[in-house]
This record gives sequence, C-alpha cells and structure tokens, in this order.
Amino acid sequence: MPPSTVPPALNRVVAYYQTQYNNNKYCSPTPLTPVVTHLIIAAFHLFADKDGTMLIHLNDVSPEDSSFTQMWTDVAQMQKSGVKVMGMLGGAGTGSYESLSKDFADYYHLLSTCITNHGLDGFDLDIEETDSLDNVVKLIQQLRSDFGEDFIITLAPVASALKGGEDPFSGINYSDLEKNYGDAIDWYNAQFYSGYGSMKDTTDYDAIVTGCPLDPSRLVAIILTNKDNGTGWVELDTVKSTVRKLLQQYSGRKYAGRFGGIAGWEYFNSEPDLNEPWTWATVMKVAMVNWKEVLALKSPDATSESSTTQRVTDVSDVQSHFN
Repeated sequence: MPPSTVPPALNRVVAYYQTQYNNNKYCSPTPLTPVVTHLIIAAFHLFADKDGTMLIHLNDVSPEDSSFTQMWTDVAQMQKSGVKVMGMLGGAGTGSYESLSKDFADYYHLLSTCITNHGLDGFDLDIEETDSLDNVVKLIQQLRSDFGEDFIITLAPVASALKGGEDPFSGINYSDLEKNYGDAIDWYNAQFYSGYGSMKDTTDYDAIVTGCPLDPSRLVAIILTNKDNGTGWVELDTVKSTVRKLLQQYSGRKYAGRFGGIAGWEYFNSEPDLNEPWTWATVMKVAMVNWKEVLALKSPDATSESSTTQRVTDVSDVQSHFN
C-alpha cells in the first residue's frame, strides 16, 4: 500500500476515475490518497430519455444509483485527507453541452444539484462536440457564481487546441477563451495523446505556453496510463524524463517552478503495476519531487557524494520520503 499522508500540491498529480467496476469488481480510488492532488470522476452526461425526461448520468446510470454508494463514501474520505474530488462533464459521450444550449436552466439544475449533493470540489469540462464560446462562458460563469472562488473549474481540450486556432472537436478558440475569461478558469487539463500532442519531449507543452499563451502553472498534461486506453502511448520513463525537463525549464525567476502537473487517463489499469494501479501516480509524484537530484546525477560533474544526497529515485523510497 502507498504511504498515508498527502504530499503538497505544488505540482498536481491528477487521476481520472472513469472505470468504477472492472470485471464486476469495485475499483476503489482510496489507495490514491497519499499521492494524487486531484481525483476526477468521469464521465457525467446530461440528456433526455425517450420520454423526454431530463437526466444526469454518471456513465450509464444515475449518480444516485446504489452501485456508486461505496464510491461516494470513499471519495468523501479522500477529501477529508486533502484530495480535491471533481467531476468531468462530457468527453467522448457527446450531447451534454447541446442539452445545456437548448435548456440551460433545467439541465444546469441537475448538474448543480449533483455537485451539492456529493460535495464535489470542482468540475472538468471536456467538450468534444460542437459548441459556442458563449455557451461555454455561460456555464463557467454560472458555476463560479453559484459555488464561489474556491470551486475548481478546469477545461480538457486536446493539446493542439491550446496552440491557437479552433478546437477540432468543439470549434472553440481556446486562446480567445483564455484571453477574455481566463480569470474564471483554474487551469487546463490538456490531452497529450491520440495525435493531438505528446509528452515524448517538451515540444508540444512549450508550444502551448508560448502559443496560447498560457502560464505553465495552469497547464496539466494528460497522458495515457496504459497503451490500451488510446493511441499515442508514451513509455513511462520517457514521460518522467520530459516532466523533469519541464520542471527544470520552468523553475527560473520568470515561472518560479510553475510546471502545472501531470494527469493520467485512466486510473483502473494504470501501468506499471496493474494490480496496484496507484503506482502510476506514485511514480509521477516522485519524478516531480526528485527531479533536481536525478538531473544532477546525469550532469558531467556529478560526484558520488551528490548521488547520495536527498535521493528519492524509485517507488520503494516513497514512504520514507513522504512520512
């Protein structure tokens, strides 16, 4: 099991939690508690059934379904330990944003009631259907008005959509959104896979920082945790190397260590250990904790003494470091 205290949220480690049951066995998120800063429950959908009844679903059923009782208990416990628990609206299952555009008041009521009932700390807006900037802004502003400044509002476009120009899915220009309404958005969880970006090196991340433009503290890179979760898989060691380079690159006076963090899609089948999927988050957290020591070891003038100073280089060292 991982250690029992939550690390500081200087650099975010975010886990997307869509598969609550794997082969009919409940997959608890609680082992993530010591190492993630944010858990995002996916995916919520707003729609009308064949009789015209307006509904909110978490994946295929109501979020009040008994199959989620244990999950809600678990995430509430995680919140008590300092983890921020959010929901995600939309994703590949389209229709939620169209529903909001047609009948905002009633569908928004379903969403806000769910937020209140379960004490969610925020919502991640994944818009993979045609939508207008005005509709998105309306939703963001209503959430901010109703739930206050501490409520976390994030957006989850593909990485290429943050380089300027229109998002290939929604048609939204995220540079315009950021320029005019960025103060109401906490950060962006950008999808660095499926041909829309990659964490094989720093190129795509850097292009967003300069092209959007966007402060790196507000840019979290989503990667695939398993090659079966989509296309564009990057080996974990390569991702760790890229993360360390980004931490180094944005640690100067201008950015003050403001690398936004890393997110994984998704939790239940995360490499490198399918039996202990929280290991992925642990590896990412350690990569962000010990980046200076690792890069120092790789420098030409590294000495044997420096190689043993404050080193936390593998998962087995995590417990002693965080405790």
